[in-house]
Amino acid sequence: MVDQQAILRAAQTLLSAEPWLMTVSMTEVTARLGWTVSEFDPDYPDLGALIDSGLGLGPRSGFLGLDEQSRVQQIIVNLTERVSVEGPEVGAFLQDVFAAAAAALTSEFGRPARTVHGEEPQLWWQRPATMFGLITGIDAVSLQLSPNELMGGDWE
Repeated sequence: MVDQQAILRAAQTLLSAEPWLMTVSMTEVTARLGWTVSEFDPDYPDLGALIDSGLGLGPRSGFLGLDEQSRVQQIIVNLTERVSVEGPEVGAFLQDVFAAAAAALTSEFGRPARTVHGEEPQLWWQRPATMFGLITGIDAVSLQLSPNELMGGDWE
């Protein structure tokens, strides 16, 4: 069973970082949100950092996209543990989590502005300065917050 309230809390936490994108350092963002940086190479900050988001999903439960000065550009927070096996049951699990999260987020934020269909579906809500998304990857369902200027290009 998917905890829709936990999904909404994760979304609100992520959205609370919205004003800090493109201006605040990784260290400051993680401190403000109570997250822990688990992997980061200071010689190559633009490769980003893996974080423990504090949701009980482990040390690789989120990702911070960074610029060369280690300012946070975008944030991804997993709603599920990363799945390391393949098979129809994994796909069904990710699909169930995505559907439950989509229902909770649509109830809270309204209809998404953009939808990507397929094996790895996505829903995106347009905000004044950012795009907030529910994304399915090959190994997890996640939330993503990115500034509008990084979200250009073709959409499926």
